[in-house]
Amino acid sequence: MQIAIVEDQADIRYSVTKILKRHGYDVVGFEGNEAELVKTISQMSPDLLILDVQLGANYSGIDLAKELKAEASTVPIVLMTAYTTAQNMIEASKMGIQNILQKPFDEEALLKLVTPYFQEKESPKKEAQKESTETFIGSYETMKEIYRRIGLAANNDLNILIQGETGTGKELIAALIHQNSTRVKEPFVAVNCAAIPIELFESQLFGHEKGAFTDAGSLHIGYAEQVGEGTLFLDEVGELESLAQSKLLRFLETREFRRVGGVKEKPFLGRIVSATNKNLQNKVEAKLFREDLYFRLAILNIEAPPLRERMQDIPILAKHFINEANNRLHVDISAVDEKVQEALQNRSWSGNIRELRNTIFSASLNRQKGTLRLEDFAFPKKNSVKSWQENLEEALQRGLEDNTPLKDIEEELKAVWLKVAWENEPNISRLSESLGVSRLTLRKRLKEVGIYKEDT
Repeated sequence: MQIAIVEDQADIRYSVTKILKRHGYDVVGFEGNEAELVKTISQMSPDLLILDVQLGANYSGIDLAKELKAEASTVPIVLMTAYTTAQNMIEASKMGIQNILQKPFDEEALLKLVTPYFQEKESPKKEAQKESTETFIGSYETMKEIYRRIGLAANNDLNILIQGETGTGKELIAALIHQNSTRVKEPFVAVNCAAIPIELFESQLFGHEKGAFTDAGSLHIGYAEQVGEGTLFLDEVGELESLAQSKLLRFLETREFRRVGGVKEKPFLGRIVSATNKNLQNKVEAKLFREDLYFRLAILNIEAPPLRERMQDIPILAKHFINEANNRLHVDISAVDEKVQEALQNRSWSGNIRELRNTIFSASLNRQKGTLRLEDFAFPKKNSVKSWQENLEEALQRGLEDNTPLKDIEEELKAVWLKVAWENEPNISRLSESLGVSRLTLRKRLKEVGIYKEDT
């Protein structure tokens, strides 16, 4: 049971070696600057390589892992690092490196990562799996699955579907896939599907010939042709109407397109990454989105988690956005005080990372210099806005105390619930679709509860 360790810091190398030897492992250590290190490790063929990411100013553990891979080495690798970056994690994923040991670590964490490699020692040594695990900011624990999938996506040309709420960074994930793929030198073309009128969908996506229709005064090259061998990012694909869905499906099936007014089919040479803030599976079940198109788009799924599911990342994100604000807004903010930190952690962040960023930017402009304080933020005063649960509870309690007929109580609860729905989705078309009612019915009901006007 041999383990090789490459770590330039002698104290860490000694500590890890001591722990592993105490548990019966044969350990060989390297500083990382030895001559012919790649050849030495390849010839040793240890059962596991523990590799530090930062080995020196001009050489990293990622570089060493790439050289080992070039030598056809099948040694499984665990990376050690004090600071994980998106680039490092994606590169690791692309090479099949599944585990990263975050410094500082204790004996339990070290053994938890090392032990599984030797529990399977009775079976033949397996080749490192391919399906391993501006920058997407977050802690390793919350972001590792996203980085793993970005690495998978970057290594192949499968159609990718990124799903997540508004403001969770879906386009950034798509850009990271492109930047880490073999298509990085080709164009990355982003298309907002929700902004294209249905009558212009083909013209915008596939292009049109001069004279193809009344306003076609010149040749127009569509997005599918502009992208060349690059990445075509179809954002808000869940907003496409039925006719546009049919045309997109044919395009994905044939990987060919024809300009409007043209006669010749052209091959599509790029790749497709799409994104949506809708639950497409629910839309498929509701017959609002084609099932065959969904399966074409979602060969590999990536979920962008909402901020409320990664609240532990808020301090990291706040620090990042403060640095960004200092650079872009020419302010000099050093930190946030404890009360602000608590307030940031207690918000629901319905607008996710984008809302947090805008909030930090706004407060930074107010403060200009020093530490951000509560008065720099436009937070609502405590208890000034009741939660929807409180509103529902109050409506129910009020009705019961007044002996209001159950039918009337039900109507009041529906009105409160409808107000909450409108606050979260203030768009007639999208909300009616979500609720499964006609726009006319929804508009009438909203007027009845006093929350809709014709100019809304």
